[in-house]
Amino acid sequence: MNLLQVLSLVLLVVILILAVWRHVNIGLLGFSATAVLVMASAKIADSSATGMVLSSKEVLHHFPGAIVTLLIGVSLLFAHLEKSGGLSWFTDKVYAKMGHYTHVVPWIGYFIGFAISTAGAFSTASITLLVPVIAALGRKHPRLFFICEMAAIIGANTGALSPINPTGQVILDAAKKAQVEYNPWLVWLLGTVISILFVIALQIVFHEKRVVDADNTDKPVKGFLLLKPIKQETCDTHQLQPFYAICSTIAVLIFLLLVVFAKANVGLTALTLAVVLMLFFPKNSKDFVKKIPWNAVVVISGLLVLIGTMMQINTMDAVEHGLLSLTSSKIALLFMLAYLTTFLSNVESSTLGVISLMIPMVFTIFGESPQISLIIMACAAPAMLSVVNPIHIAGTLVVSVTDEKQQETMFKRLLIVAFSTVPILPGLAMIVPALMM
Repeated sequence: MNLLQVLSLVLLVVILILAVWRHVNIGLLGFSATAVLVMASAKIADSSATGMVLSSKEVLHHFPGAIVTLLIGVSLLFAHLEKSGGLSWFTDKVYAKMGHYTHVVPWIGYFIGFAISTAGAFSTASITLLVPVIAALGRKHPRLFFICEMAAIIGANTGALSPINPTGQVILDAAKKAQVEYNPWLVWLLGTVISILFVIALQIVFHEKRVVDADNTDKPVKGFLLLKPIKQETCDTHQLQPFYAICSTIAVLIFLLLVVFAKANVGLTALTLAVVLMLFFPKNSKDFVKKIPWNAVVVISGLLVLIGTMMQINTMDAVEHGLLSLTSSKIALLFMLAYLTTFLSNVESSTLGVISLMIPMVFTIFGESPQISLIIMACAAPAMLSVVNPIHIAGTLVVSVTDEKQQETMFKRLLIVAFSTVPILPGLAMIVPALMM
């Protein structure tokens, strides 16, 4: 491993530490680290005849324009569906129909979030919509509040493994760069199976019989404290505009048909349909730029520019050789990558950033394996389930809609649930690929 490769790894570790410690956007840190590599490469090349000199023009070729376009386009398209009130109306109707079926209710939020993310919406957008809606339901059925929030978050993030979603696109993009072929829908399906089992496990653990309402008993609480949503309504629910809602729904359906069957570009198709709706409904499209998840855009852009630069200087190949020198066991390597990915997803607030960081390494080491789809699933699926952590946007939103007196308890419970995924879920996800290797 040469000096420039060592420096790139050191910078990678440094930006991970700074992102967690100082809460600075890891994408901005990625851009800064890339700039340091460009400047350092000239200095190192001066002292070594074999050194590689990086240029700003070269490293900016790694900018993920297609993924950024996808994030912007899909966010704007689904913003129309939300603004029209169609999505809230549909969600409320479904909950009203199924509200008295206690065991079924959590799965409503799961499948709504799952469907929206599978269709391409950034999972944070799905969660931002569903969390306050479920809190409103929780005021009528407080015993369902916690498990419904968990199910909706898990469903929305699991759907992000869809190849239409930004997260799925990041994995696909990494595969293309590594010249690896895999079945993206199989990864999505396997991830779905794991998440369904996880929600079932949460339903068993937090069963109504184990939940105690401290307000209705003078005895010490034995079991899980019943956590309730805030009493006042805090979300801005959009009033249903029927014609606008119908047009928005048709646009989303056209988007899905063009992407799935005509193989149209995901980002450009969503952006075009969103702009067409803006032209027909200009009064409803004000401030839509705020609906774009700029934080995620910066995260993915900065990290992929840095990772692309690291691959350009063959750092990933050097890491592969280093790992293989530690052990020749592919199972041991899979073990390390799967657990490291899930751990990083728990401590870093951007799961999308962690996926974009770790998946290229998976392709570098296991790219020729016939079980590559299973291996991707083992690394990515458990990481997607860790977003219930309160340091993530999803967990923060759940804490914010919890009764003020119980917010600290909710924070601790989410932290426990999230970190319980680290030792358990990657190991379970690894069983099948490990047996087949």
